[in-house]
Amino acid sequence: MSVKLVMLKSGEDIIADIQEIKSKEDVIGYYFHHPLIVKLRQPEEPVLLKEEGSTKKLTSKFDVTFFPWIPLTSEGKIPCSADWVITIVEPIKNLKKLYQEKLDGKRESDQSPVIS
Repeated sequence: MSVKLVMLKSGEDIIADIQEIKSKEDVIGYYFHHPLIVKLRQPEEPVLLKEEGSTKKLTSKFDVTFFPWIPLTSEGKIPCSADWVITIVEPIKNLKKLYQEKLDGKRESDQSPVIS
């Protein structure tokens, strides 16, 4: 499984198992297997960890919510043109774990899990 985080021209961040669609040697698109939109929300103000002199170190946590990318389809494998993809990156370990839990049905609700 090659789970990646994809930013589309539409501004959506999608997490999915990605597979390239090739024409001879060129990548012309991607198949997104079980794609979900990833939404982040910062629920609270950043927390001051420590202050040394004039340097402040802040940390924050984010709530993550998943939404179906195309909710009215019954297909689990959706093609996307390469022209619509801005970038594809490796998601952080916690996000990948939450995505897998969502697919496995371990996380039934769309409660916002926290990633720090």
